[in-house]
Amino acid sequence: MGKRSTIPTTDAVVAALTVSESNQQTAFAKHQSWPMVKPVLFAALVCAAPVCRSSAQEAKIAIDMMGIGGMSCAHWQSTQALRLEGTIWIYGFWTGLNYVAAASGQTETKVDTAAVVVQVKKTCAQSPSQVLANAVWTAYLNLNKR
Repeated sequence: MGKRSTIPTTDAVVAALTVSESNQQTAFAKHQSWPMVKPVLFAALVCAAPVCRSSAQEAKIAIDMMGIGGMSCAHWQSTQALRLEGTIWIYGFWTGLNYVAAASGQTETKVDTAAVVVQVKKTCAQSPSQVLANAVWTAYLNLNKR
């Protein structure tokens, strides 16, 4: 930032300058937020692009996964506490998938929460060593076909 200098002013001038600076900051914040929104929207659209089931399972992609979603299905099912944590994570991840689908004009997977967990458990049973996030993604695709 540049140097600050003190200039004698009246209270009316200070108030006008404060409002003006506030308006400039608001305009600047609005202008600055758009460049951050564009990459997020782009990433959401790329992630939401239609993918056939086989390519989703075969794809080897690296994602910085947060929480229990980055752990295996076997880990998720290993204790009652981890089952609860994983179920909550599944609901959030599923909601995010629906959000991206809706934002990109695709069909959301509308099922009740019990059906979501049942489908994920079935998917996990087929391959307990797979990452929970992958099992949720596969279950999402399977239920979206119906």
